[in-house]
Amino acid sequence: MYIMDLGYIFFYFIVKRIYMKLLFSFVFSVLLSLSYIQNASAGSVVERIKQSGTIKCGVNTLANAYVEKTKEDLIGIDAEICKAISTAIIGNPFAIELIPANYGVGDNMLKQNKIDVLLGGNYWTAKRQITGGLMFPRPFYNSALAFLAHYKENSTSMRDYQGSKVCVLNDDFMIKALMDFSKKHNLDLHPMQIQTMERAKDLLFLHRCDLFISTLEILHSNYFKKAPKEIDLVVLPEIVRTYETGPVISSADTELFKIIQWLINGLITAEEEGITAQNIEDFENSKDPQVIALLSNNEKIASSLGVDKNWLSRTIATMGNYGEIIERGIGKKSPLRLNRGMNKLLKDGGNITAPDIAD
Repeated sequence: MYIMDLGYIFFYFIVKRIYMKLLFSFVFSVLLSLSYIQNASAGSVVERIKQSGTIKCGVNTLANAYVEKTKEDLIGIDAEICKAISTAIIGNPFAIELIPANYGVGDNMLKQNKIDVLLGGNYWTAKRQITGGLMFPRPFYNSALAFLAHYKENSTSMRDYQGSKVCVLNDDFMIKALMDFSKKHNLDLHPMQIQTMERAKDLLFLHRCDLFISTLEILHSNYFKKAPKEIDLVVLPEIVRTYETGPVISSADTELFKIIQWLINGLITAEEEGITAQNIEDFENSKDPQVIALLSNNEKIASSLGVDKNWLSRTIATMGNYGEIIERGIGKKSPLRLNRGMNKLLKDGGNITAPDIAD
């Protein structure tokens, strides 16, 4: 009996040892496979864009503030940015598909590969980047939240709207900004969370809410200008909060991250150097290191990014520099006619600058 027990114990340990080796081998193989898949996915978005010949941009369709279809073209800041990325990667500004991705749905659309890039005045926050699986290559421009209000004669400040009811879209960032502003200035504002822009407009016109909070792009669009004659609305000068906005991508593609980041840097540098779509040929023989870097068609850098050597000079020649894009997208050459303000170059009193693009 004792001998049989020893044999059983010996057999048990042998089987257990073999089992553990097999289990370890299986787990290691799975982890190796996952690692391979993850590495293989790097650059997959850029390759998919090239193979399909189209870039899919998630855009904000609210109030025609970010994109609008005219008889001749697609206009608005979302269309401008998407065209610039398409020109850089594909070589064609019109190889774009603009897909509605309004507040709350764009992040999941990115993760599900329904879109390649998310635009639409998105807010750059730590939560979205750190825990949301998203990447923000770099801000494209600065925007702000403000109020649209029923005009009050002799009004001199927000104090005249103290205790007002405020229509606000069901957006966490916007709601928090509203409550923080109200608390900071002791305004006792009462938020009315609304699901759609149409409903917000109706309630504002019916005086069910006294104020409407949204982005400057939406507040200065034509959406609220077609009000009944007895409705007199005004965008208040108070800024609830400023924020940076720009293209958002999935965290799975570092190649697309670098392309967008250095595309924006290049467009800004072009404006700093005075290079436009109209005069780019005049700079071909420039001795300025920054200009040479922009227009020299560096094959090594292009190859590292996965684009052709003309990607940057072609985009500037086609779309213009940063300032030209901003003016068409949200500035004086757009229906919004916003002042550049913070979106002026740093040397002109704004916030916009870029790191050296020269080696």
